[in-house]
Amino acid sequence: MPRGPKTTEWFERARKVMVHGVSSGFRYWGEHDTPVVAAGKGAHIWDMDGRRYIDYQLGFGPVILGHGDEYVVERVCRAASQGTVFALTQQIEVEAAEKVMSALKWPAAMRFTNTGTEATMHAIRLARGWGARDLILKFEGAYHGAHDYVLYSTAGAPAAHLGSRLRPVPWQASSGIPDSIRTFIATLPYNDTELVEEFFDDHGHELAAVIVEPMAGNFLGVLPEPGFLETLRRLCDENEVVLIFDEVKTGFRLGLGGAVEAFGVVPDLATYAKAMGNGFPVAAIALSEKMVEGWAMGGITQAGTYSGNSVAAAAALATIERLEEGDAYDRIEKAGTALMAGIRAILDERGYPGCVVGHPAMFSVFFGEGTPREYRDLVRHDARVYNATIMAMIDRGVMPCPDAREPWFICAAHSEEDVTRTLEVFSDAFDETLARAGSLRSVGEDE
Repeated sequence: MPRGPKTTEWFERARKVMVHGVSSGFRYWGEHDTPVVAAGKGAHIWDMDGRRYIDYQLGFGPVILGHGDEYVVERVCRAASQGTVFALTQQIEVEAAEKVMSALKWPAAMRFTNTGTEATMHAIRLARGWGARDLILKFEGAYHGAHDYVLYSTAGAPAAHLGSRLRPVPWQASSGIPDSIRTFIATLPYNDTELVEEFFDDHGHELAAVIVEPMAGNFLGVLPEPGFLETLRRLCDENEVVLIFDEVKTGFRLGLGGAVEAFGVVPDLATYAKAMGNGFPVAAIALSEKMVEGWAMGGITQAGTYSGNSVAAAAALATIERLEEGDAYDRIEKAGTALMAGIRAILDERGYPGCVVGHPAMFSVFFGEGTPREYRDLVRHDARVYNATIMAMIDRGVMPCPDAREPWFICAAHSEEDVTRTLEVFSDAFDETLARAGSLRSVGEDE
């Protein structure tokens, strides 16, 4: 994407003080493509040259109401003015926890933390301590945070390195993880109940927990097939295994009750972050009745200096209040449904193989034959055509993530005009890409 002079200047300043000019590796698009943002409001962001974009990244999903929501910002400022961190439980933390519990309905108790990574780390430790077992089962393509115990077979894994579907090989996503960690993780393809049942027959007595994104938010937004989550629930009950829902992306995005409300299956533990604070850093772990004793009796560590701080608590409280009282979910569903239908129609008109996968609040566009149901189906996806289409969209002022594995996120501030403009831009960008399909490069591939 062509950067303006001020954006380029700010990126060069960033590179002098931060590795690659970013604070998270996922934000680096390459030396010539990485943007720098000046501000955001509603469904739009502006770069340092004042160029506006319709934003479908929304910070990788946290922004549910829109950037800079005035109600949330005012509540956060008011709370911060009365102190931010204490070595004690504070009033607004209690109020926020009550609001989270009433929205989710199913938990018996909860605790705040700061990020999704912290939440999944603590949930896995609790499950291991509660059941006195060590092995964790996760599903290929899922990203459950940046801690060592889950950085295997994530959304960056090459399908050729995953081994047979019948005996998957956990693919290590990063250097710096001790080799012995691999012995504590097992992986399976998503949505395959038969393989899950076979695995439990062989290893159910060894498992501490199954951790699953109930909707595969880190590869295309693939939905669970009927019976998949129900099978996990049944097998975990039969084998005294803890079922953990990673709702970092789906929580408060698919609805107030998240994936539990959407799919009707209740876990033992669930992790929440992102949309629960409309972009402010806040996360939580929700516990069923049987799991409460794990922390209540002591001996299983969970701690965090900033957990439940006033800024985070105020953001969560205000965001959930806005989601409860307004028409945010109706607006999200309307915009997302129109975009999904419009993109499908464009693909059909061109006779191009592909489909739109997911939920109106978070969906992806798959360029390939058939409908994906698991991570390995990405081998059929034409990533270069998709990436080039999205980069051409960004050049025209519409910004989804250039990687199809990361969904398009919809917020309550996306308007009918935004949807109309986005479909026009997608159509033009897609046609441009098809016309030059023989000379494509991907974001990050610098000349």
